[in-house]
Amino acid sequence: MKKEPIILSLLLMLLLHCAAATAQVAGMNVGYVDGMFKGTGTTGFTSTAKNTWISGAVYLPPSKLNVYAGNHIDSINAALASRLNIDSLRVWVRTSLDGGDLAAGAISGKAGSTPRAKKGWNRVGLATPYTIQHDQGLYIGYSFLQKSTSVGLSIVDLPQPNALFVKMGTDSAWTDRSDKGALAVEALVYGESLPKYNLELQSISVPAIYVVDRGEMEITAQVKNIATATITGYDMQCAFDGTDKTVTAHISEPLAYNESKQVTFTVSPKDIITTDDPQCRQITVKVCNLTEGTDEDMNDNVLTDSFTVALHDYDRHVLFEEFTTEQCPNCPRVAKQLAKALESSQLRGKAHALCHHSGYYTDWLTQQADNDYLWFFNMGGQTFAPALLVDRATRDYISNQSPTSPIFMPAAGSTEAGAADIINVAEQRMKEPAFVYLNIEAHLDSANDNFVHVRVSGERARENFTVNPARINVFLYEDSIDDHGQASADADFVHMHVERAYNSVWGEPIEWNGNSYEYACKLPLRADYVRRHLGILAFIWDYDETSVPNCEVANSNAISWDEVKVNGTDGIAQLHDDAATAKPHYFTLSGIRLQEAPATGVYIMKQGSRTIKCMAK
Repeated sequence: MKKEPIILSLLLMLLLHCAAATAQVAGMNVGYVDGMFKGTGTTGFTSTAKNTWISGAVYLPPSKLNVYAGNHIDSINAALASRLNIDSLRVWVRTSLDGGDLAAGAISGKAGSTPRAKKGWNRVGLATPYTIQHDQGLYIGYSFLQKSTSVGLSIVDLPQPNALFVKMGTDSAWTDRSDKGALAVEALVYGESLPKYNLELQSISVPAIYVVDRGEMEITAQVKNIATATITGYDMQCAFDGTDKTVTAHISEPLAYNESKQVTFTVSPKDIITTDDPQCRQITVKVCNLTEGTDEDMNDNVLTDSFTVALHDYDRHVLFEEFTTEQCPNCPRVAKQLAKALESSQLRGKAHALCHHSGYYTDWLTQQADNDYLWFFNMGGQTFAPALLVDRATRDYISNQSPTSPIFMPAAGSTEAGAADIINVAEQRMKEPAFVYLNIEAHLDSANDNFVHVRVSGERARENFTVNPARINVFLYEDSIDDHGQASADADFVHMHVERAYNSVWGEPIEWNGNSYEYACKLPLRADYVRRHLGILAFIWDYDETSVPNCEVANSNAISWDEVKVNGTDGIAQLHDDAATAKPHYFTLSGIRLQEAPATGVYIMKQGSRTIKCMAK
C-alpha cells in the first residue's frame, strides 16, 4: 500500500512532463529571423515626421506556407528596436502590401496600458485568427504610429529575398529593402495538423578549393527542425554539376522542434571529380532520408555553393609571428605556451616561429621591421603584446581580437591550456591546402664569413594561389638570447626566435620559370650573434598594401644552423661548440638532423667537437 502513492506520483510527473513537451510545440513561429531581433535602430530606416504611420512587413510565399495549410495564425510576434515616441502598435495579415487586412490586432504604446508596446518582442493577438490557405502567399507585418522621430523598426542583419518591405510614413510608398536585412516579425501558427517532420537547410559552407589528391571534402551545414517531432538522424546528399552521381553522409544529431545545429561532415567525391577541368564547380547539398519519416516540405532542404578544383597541394607549415617586448609582463607566459606547442608531436617540424619585438613599447632587440609589422593589428592604431599572427590569416578560429584583424591570443592560464589552444588553431590551419613549397639551402664561403648566402627554391601547384603577385621573405633568427630585464621572467628565461636580419620588410616579388622558382639573397652575420643558435626562416605570401586580411602566408619553411654548409661540408661538421658546455645534437646514421634522441635504434650524437655513435634500447 505504501508504494502506490509513489507510483501514482511518478505517473503524474510523467504525464505533466509529456503535457509540457506537447505544449512547447503546440504553436510554430514562421518568419525569417529565427527569434532574433535588433535592439537598436538601423541607419536609413528612420523618419522625422510627426504623427505618421511607419510600417514593415515580410512576405511568406506559398512554398513556405503550404506545409501549414489548414492551420491558423492567431497572433504575431513584432519586435521594436525602441518604443520611444510610439503611440500604438498594429499587426496584420494581408495578401498584398496595400490591400485590406485579412486579420489584425493592436496594443497601445501609452503609459499605463496593459499590455503596452515595449522594446523587443511584442506578442499581439489577432482579433480573429486567420486560417492559412493552400497555395496562398501572405504578407505578415506591423505598423506603429510615431508621435515624432523614432527608431522602432527592428531589422536583423540577415538579408534574403522577401524579408524586408518598409513604408516610411502614411503617405509613402512601399519599398523592398530585403538586401539590407530581415524584419523581426513572425507569424505564430497553431492547429491540429502542424507538420510533424520538416527540416530546413539554413546554410552550407564548402572549402573554397577541393584538392583531388586529398580525396575528401569537409562540409559544414546549419540545419533546423521546423516541425513538431524530434528528428534523430538524416542524410546529407551531395551532387556535383556535370554528373548524375551523388555522395552521402549520415548525420546522427537529434534535433528537437525549433532547434538549429551546425553539423560538419566529410564526403569523398574522388570518383566523381577526377580532373581540374573545368576548374570552377558547383555542389548541391540536400537534407533527406529522415530517420523518423518523410520530410513534409522539401522546398527548404536544398542549397548550392561553388568551389574550384586543384589536382594536388603540398604540406602546409604554419608560421607563428609573436609580438613581444621585455616591458610586457604577460609575454613570458605566451612564450612558454608557444614553445610547448612547437615541441608537441602535432606541430614538431610543421610549424615555425618568428618574434617581433614591438607592440607594447620596444626594447633593445627591436628592429624597423618589427614596428612596421604593427600594421597587421588593424585595430584603429591599437597595439599590444603578447599577440600572435598565424600565417597572417584572418579566420573565425584565428581572429579572436577583431573580425578584420589576424591577431590571435591563446588561452590565458596554464602553459598547457595555452599550448593546446595554439595547437588547435595550427591544426585547423593545416587543413587548408598549400599550393607552393619552399626548399631552403644556405652556405658560408668560409667559417668566418660575415654573410650567410641563402637560396630558396620550389614549385607551385596552381598559378593563382595568391591574389596579388606572390612575394618571398627570408629571415635570420636567433634563439637562446639572454634577457636584459624581461618583465615577469623566470631565472631561466631566454628570448627565442628573435628576428635578426631580413631580405626585405614587405618581401620581394618571385620570378617564375613556369611553375618553378629560385630566389637568392645574403643576410649579414654580426659578431655578437651566437651562430649555433641561428636559424633561417622563409615564407611566401600575398601582400596587399591596402588590406590586412588579404596578406596571408601561402607556406613557410625553416632550417637550423646545423644545416648551413661551409665550403660544401654538411651540418654535422658545422658545430664548433666546446664539448663540455655545448648542447648535444642528434642525427641519423645518414646525417639527417633529429629534434631529440630517439627512444630506440642507432644514432649519432654531436656535442661540441665530440662525435659519438649511440644506441638506444
